[in-house]
Amino acid sequence: MPQFDASQALPQILWLVLVFGTLYLLVSRTLPRVASVVAHRKAKIAADLMAAEAARAEAQSAAAGGSAEVGNARAEAQKLTGEARRRADAEIAARIRTAEAAIAERLATAERALGQAREEALAELDRIAADAAGDLVERVAGLKVASDEAAKAVRKVAA
Repeated sequence: MPQFDASQALPQILWLVLVFGTLYLLVSRTLPRVASVVAHRKAKIAADLMAAEAARAEAQSAAAGGSAEVGNARAEAQKLTGEARRRADAEIAARIRTAEAAIAERLATAERALGQAREEALAELDRIAADAAGDLVERVAGLKVASDEAAKAVRKVAA
């Protein structure tokens, strides 16, 4: 084995020092750059986290303010709809009263007309009954009865 051969030890030690020396120089020159990049990244991440925390706090306060504004707007909308509903109810009630008054007037007019028609029909019925009674007396008894006498007789029997 060449590692254990004493004649080969000096070149191996030389190569060992040369390789490790080169690696040391390479690492010693790049490690500070890597360390500065890591430190820079760490600082940037910390700054970003602080900015995100500030933005989150601002968003929460805005949301709280927005919630209050939404609540105020909702209360105002409910107030306005309540007022509109009351106005509409009052207008509907006024229209209903107007319609009821018109209906009551039409009903009274119709009742008067119906009463008048009933009186006319009853008067006509009395006249028809008097005529029928006069015709019946004339056919049965052969007597001619005046229409006013027949009307008196019908009224006497009807009362």
